[in-house]
Amino acid sequence: MQSNKVDLISIDRRSSVSIHEQIKESIKANILDQTFYYQSVLPSPNELAKHLKVDLAQVIQAFNKLVEERFIKKNKDQKYEVAYYELTNYFFYRNVAIYDAVKALGMEPSIECLEKKVVDLNKEQLEMTGFKAGEKCLYINRIYKGDDKPIIILENYLPLSIFIDMDKKFVGNEPLNAYMEQTYHIKAKLSHRITKAVNLTADLTALLGERKNAACIQSTNRIYDRQDRLIDFGRSHATSSYYFQALIQRDELIDYYKK
Repeated sequence: MQSNKVDLISIDRRSSVSIHEQIKESIKANILDQTFYYQSVLPSPNELAKHLKVDLAQVIQAFNKLVEERFIKKNKDQKYEVAYYELTNYFFYRNVAIYDAVKALGMEPSIECLEKKVVDLNKEQLEMTGFKAGEKCLYINRIYKGDDKPIIILENYLPLSIFIDMDKKFVGNEPLNAYMEQTYHIKAKLSHRITKAVNLTADLTALLGERKNAACIQSTNRIYDRQDRLIDFGRSHATSSYYFQALIQRDELIDYYKK
């Protein structure tokens, strides 16, 4: 038995909250604070039911709900493991390249290129990106995956006055930061990033395999090189594995648990 994990899963028999809900929330809390980290194996429902001295059906109900909410899943050995990952720790806050962030999570990274084209920026696009009038850019729209699962969809605008002939050289599935450095000897120095919570559009929902109107993190980012040149404008949407904190009133919690 995985005693180190079962000891961290607790219930309060005096509580009016159902047993299965307490089990679910206890496991979920351990996942969110990364006590139970990505891909770590959980105790089996039988082990947990025996440890907590509760009906097996209560544990199975809790596990099924966690699977439905995509916090856990069954692996190839039919054991339950943590499916939740905290990409924002590596990407949004530490400013690590997405490809490297996916590797840092212990997953196999890959990139699917959805679109690649040269664009003349209109007034609205110039205001959004920060490039100068008349600038031609290479536009690329790509999905970054971990273990072949979509994680982030990222659009980039790259100025062809700096990255000459990149539209002809760049295939689309290369890690962008490494490509810039290896091909053009250009490294990012400064990043201006703005993040906010938004709901995914129908198109993004389909591409990322998320539920309708799922919450996600949207990030816009202007990147400058050592010569203070704007070398990249990026806009990304990350899947809702990111945990959004919210202020919840006591009455709302009471109403929720009465349902």
